[in-house]
Amino acid sequence: MKITKFKKVGKNKYKVFFNNTDLTLYEDIILKYDLLVKSDIDTELLDEILVENRNYEVYDIALSYIEVKMRNKRELYNYLVNKGYEESIVSKTIEKIENLGLLDSKSYISAFINDKVNLSSDGPYKIKNALIELDFNESDINNYLYKIDREVWSQKLDKLINKKKSVMKTKSYYMFINKMKNDLYNLGYDKDMIEEKLSNIEYESGAIDKDFQKCYKKYNGDKKKITSSLLRKGYSYEEINNKFKE
Repeated sequence: MKITKFKKVGKNKYKVFFNNTDLTLYEDIILKYDLLVKSDIDTELLDEILVENRNYEVYDIALSYIEVKMRNKRELYNYLVNKGYEESIVSKTIEKIENLGLLDSKSYISAFINDKVNLSSDGPYKIKNALIELDFNESDINNYLYKIDREVWSQKLDKLINKKKSVMKTKSYYMFINKMKNDLYNLGYDKDMIEEKLSNIEYESGAIDKDFQKCYKKYNGDKKKITSSLLRKGYSYEEINNKFKE
């Protein structure tokens, strides 16, 4: 096959024109095989060039992916496989990048935890589980999590609870506490710390006024039915009886 022309089509790619077809090749591949010098290549050499170009393509895309944001092996692997690249090429590419020190797991763990602590509402257990799902070693994760002072988690809990208090004034105390426990536990905070925070909380809402009026109309003033309904909503007997006395 005779090479007739080169045309730049990207940052480091050229379209190479032959007498009967054209191919897009990376600049490094063109230089490696002296294609700027050679005017003819045979089928065997072309096949070798195409394989090498494919490998370089995966490598180039992988580098672009990790330049945008720090990634780990699992993320990079999934990204490349989902793009349709063969697993054998992907594995070799990741090994090459790892040998260059561009997939430092400890740096990733540290950066991941710092981001979650400073930029999210996630607690320690949720952060830990997210890293385990990315195939990181549990002991490495613990080494970084244990360095975070307990007061950091305490302050994050205070912030979350106070925020919820301001938007949940339509809930009874009982419903508010249960909702908070469930939400905070799902966010990955320590159960004992959650219990301690919520046991000392002051929570007042005017929800019972609205709920009492709705029940009163619905049950035509039937005290037994009104009481039963409000108890299910989490109000105490004392609160309900006080409403009847008003």
